[in-house]
Amino acid sequence: AWLRSISKFFKFFNYDVRTASTCAEGLDAARQHRPDCVLLDFHLPDAEADFFCSRMRSDQNLKKTPVIIVSVDGEQECGSYLKCEADGFVMKGGPLNTIRMMVESMLRRVSWERGIIEKGDIRLETENLMVFRDLKPLARLSLEQFRFLFLLIEKSPCFASENDILEFVFSAHIAMEKFDSLRGLASRLRAKLGRRIGRRIKYKSSSGWIYTQPREDKRAAAKERQTDKDLFSR
Repeated sequence: AWLRSISKFFKFFNYDVRTASTCAEGLDAARQHRPDCVLLDFHLPDAEADFFCSRMRSDQNLKKTPVIIVSVDGEQECGSYLKCEADGFVMKGGPLNTIRMMVESMLRRVSWERGIIEKGDIRLETENLMVFRDLKPLARLSLEQFRFLFLLIEKSPCFASENDILEFVFSAHIAMEKFDSLRGLASRLRAKLGRRIGRRIKYKSSSGWIYTQPREDKRAAAKERQTDKDLFSR
């Protein structure tokens, strides 16, 4: 029942979800689909979580995949990190949004480590903190500016809350001290990007910050996807 519930929950937020009921099925699915993140029950019918994790870590294609362990037993948290070398732990039966926030945090880490993120005509490269537009250099940002824009583009077309931005840009342990500086950071980022691109970054008091994709870029992206689809079907 929990597996169906969590699957339905993430699909509602447009995640591509694959489920498995056993360790063997899960490993087969992971090798076949190479997921960006794995939610793993601590107790599986045919094995414990540490067995699954050891197989993941020994696979060259999967060893860097974040694994979040879920359990009804809070005492398993320590073992999840030490024995299973999991990247996260959450209690089963708690708010599903808590799990989603942890998954999104892991996915941000994956995107950051891959080094490149693209949205319409914009491309970010983490290695040199560069922003490109239509493959041409647009601006080199400070680390804080880059992380701010990186998060907004990754979450687009959804809003990013100020808390999420502060934790990602400045780190959680000093987040509360940085609220006053966020608007200043946004202003400097907009100026660095130039008026035309900078105005894509918008703020709404009840929702947070958002990167908006211009309509013409949406049409171009849709046309490109249709072209790719047509080529694939031939």
